[in-house]
Amino acid sequence: MSSSINKASNPNTKHPTDIVFRLISAHPYLAALFCCVFLTPFCFGSLKFIPSYAPYAAWIALAAASATALHKFCKRKKMPEITAVFSAVSISALLFLCMRAYLNSSHKIVWIYSFGALFTAAVCGCFYKKENRQKLGSVLIIGCGLWLKLCYVLCTNINMRQHDEGWFSCNEDAPGHLGYISYLFTNHKLYQDDYRSMLQYCHPPLHHLVCAVWLQIMENIFHVRHEAALESMQLLTLFYSVSIIISAYLIFRHFGLNGNALYIPLIIISFHPCFTYLSALINNDALAWAFTMGAFLCSLRWYNDPSMKNILNIALCLGLGMMSKLSAALIAMPIAQLFLIVFLRKFKTSCKKLLGQFIAFGSICVPLGMWFPLRGLIRWGIPLTYVQALPLDMDQGISDIPFLERITDLSLSQVSNVFENWTYRNEFDELAGVNEHNPLIAILKNSIFGEFINGSYFNSNMLNVCKVFFWTSTAIALVAFVSMIIIFIKDRSSDKVLKLFIGTFYVILMANLYSMSYDYPLVCTMNFRYIMPTAVIGALFIGIMMKNKSKSQRPYSIAMTVAAPCFAIMTAMIYLTVCQKSIL
Repeated sequence: MSSSINKASNPNTKHPTDIVFRLISAHPYLAALFCCVFLTPFCFGSLKFIPSYAPYAAWIALAAASATALHKFCKRKKMPEITAVFSAVSISALLFLCMRAYLNSSHKIVWIYSFGALFTAAVCGCFYKKENRQKLGSVLIIGCGLWLKLCYVLCTNINMRQHDEGWFSCNEDAPGHLGYISYLFTNHKLYQDDYRSMLQYCHPPLHHLVCAVWLQIMENIFHVRHEAALESMQLLTLFYSVSIIISAYLIFRHFGLNGNALYIPLIIISFHPCFTYLSALINNDALAWAFTMGAFLCSLRWYNDPSMKNILNIALCLGLGMMSKLSAALIAMPIAQLFLIVFLRKFKTSCKKLLGQFIAFGSICVPLGMWFPLRGLIRWGIPLTYVQALPLDMDQGISDIPFLERITDLSLSQVSNVFENWTYRNEFDELAGVNEHNPLIAILKNSIFGEFINGSYFNSNMLNVCKVFFWTSTAIALVAFVSMIIIFIKDRSSDKVLKLFIGTFYVILMANLYSMSYDYPLVCTMNFRYIMPTAVIGALFIGIMMKNKSKSQRPYSIAMTVAAPCFAIMTAMIYLTVCQKSIL
């Protein structure tokens, strides 16, 4: 008895919430995966599949989280226990009324996002401790961004605002990403013929294989009906998108960003529209970029600690990224550059150790990343870098405009419409409108609205918000680019090798985009989804600039402290409006 009393009174005894928080902090990717999997039976990735029990479960969860947070607050402030009990009961009653209002509302998606933000805040309150303040602030930012992504997923089905999705069919070899998934789901093997004749089958199969396995689990183990199981695949892409945000946070922390210097870039990334619409894309972009950013983070860690564990993490991320989409190999050259510099620096002291690491790296990365293109080369003579090109005479073709003219035309008339310009066929089947032709202006537009969001989604007031949002995001992008240039040129205290690593990756991404725009003069090739890591890189340099506490930097910090929350608020307004319009 006495030993248990002493244990209970011991100030060093860990509270259960402390243990849970430590686990979440140590394994953030697993925590995000758990959240997405846990959400599955409450929505199945679509608003129309939310079961009748979900609102009541949400009410219980939010009431319990609020009660726990209130209890800890009252205990911390030494307030009477009855205060916590009365407050918890009152809030639970209010939440019940809100839940009933949700059931009768025609704006359910706004209620869902409000619930998500409140639930995230309540959970952070449950774990609150002074020493955890910065981590909890980051969790709140990432969590609110996650709920916005979930809302977008719920209102975007697998055939809406997608890229080359094709269709799902168990009775025929269907094209597109959905067709690829259906082939694996039905046949339990890779496509056995020359895949150049099948749209999107040229991609390595990791994402499509994971989706096929997920469908097998949903339909054959949990007996979820087929349509709901298909929509639930977007919870996988939601997880991939959130994983990119987690990697961005860990990269920011790796560079010692704290306080506002951490929160501001994290707000920009967590609410950046490119990661919101990425979360609902059923193609392989999200998984490929998730592994690419994982390789980026692991490379930074290996540079600080060139151990076997860290280099194997890079190998897994890069190999699996290339097994998702070969464009993940864009980070291979910066990584090889980093390896070479460290090898030359430590040649005399660690030559054998590093050579052993490089052999281990290659033995994992090369088979994972190259087996699929090598299979195509050996069996059908398909080039390793094969790209399934679209015909250039499509309505979206812009080959009639010389490339030099396209990249140098910065006329303001192109931004009179802040949404991406595409030609279309009128009622007489005549070509009307104009096509976007400048890659820079195109990515500024589709980075925040994608290809498919345009003025038809908004009323006049929201159209004005969209215009302000475009110019705000453009200003932030410009500030990020200028910050990067300033730090690269003037900041002599920062590590030159890391600057070279990041700068090389950034240049390769941009050069690849412009190269595709030259080789394939189509509007769809000028898309921000091909260079999404640049958003993380830009936000990182904003944070590094804010890290400087000198008086000359104060206006910069104040401006970004105002701009980033405005950016987040407008993102939420615009994408919740898109969600609402999508379900009408």
